[in-house]
Amino acid sequence: MKKFSLRVLSYNIHQGITVRRNRLSLTILKEALQSLQPDIVFLQEVAGSSLEKSSRLWPEKVAHQLEGLADEMWPHFAYQKNVIFSMHHHGNAIMSRYPISGFTLKDITIGKLKKRGVLHGVIHIPGEKNKSDFVVHALNAHLGLFQFERRKQTEELVNYVEKTIDPSCPLLIAGDFNDWRQRVTHELTKRLKVDEAFVSLKNNHARTFPSRLPILQLDRIYFRHATMKSASCLQGKKWAVLSDHLPIMADLMVNAVSI
Repeated sequence: MKKFSLRVLSYNIHQGITVRRNRLSLTILKEALQSLQPDIVFLQEVAGSSLEKSSRLWPEKVAHQLEGLADEMWPHFAYQKNVIFSMHHHGNAIMSRYPISGFTLKDITIGKLKKRGVLHGVIHIPGEKNKSDFVVHALNAHLGLFQFERRKQTEELVNYVEKTIDPSCPLLIAGDFNDWRQRVTHELTKRLKVDEAFVSLKNNHARTFPSRLPILQLDRIYFRHATMKSASCLQGKKWAVLSDHLPIMADLMVNAVSI
């Protein structure tokens, strides 16, 4: 079976606001992400409004945050807003080296709680000369803060995958699962036959929150029809202040399925 390598990164960027100085840090964030050379980037809490505030928290425009981060390295990207405030919003984004043929947002909001969603992008990896592309389904999730909420959202996610994605296709599910009670992985591995990057290599999820003293294991990269090469949780002074989460990264060998 044909395989191809894929470097995947997931990061809750806290709307691009640094922890220490409460300042937008898009240039620094962009350089940090580019230095890692990921092929597909899953971002949560990406600001998506054109609001310009003059307060200490917002010294520059929030507009075009995703476009500013993607730039030349990830010419293909998708965004859907999740959380909507009175004058701005933020949501999930996928940035990719490879074409995204389509994307949709699966609303997994529970009742009147904060809006949550799963962004589903269909990514096409170019095949060799005169051969068809390979397809990878990439789902970017940001689950809720309450256990009962996450339980229902996990059920929604599983049902969506079962109904919409061919079980023979490579699948990535990454994001901020807010799952400090360690319940989500059991359900996803049992029902969707996925593995989690850090659990498969290190028998434990990565500690990613809060970034300056990471204790909670909130961020995940799940995969199907692939094998792990390596997994990293990015730490150090730079990552400790860029967001309140640490980014996680996985290098995979993906089983190619032609379309």
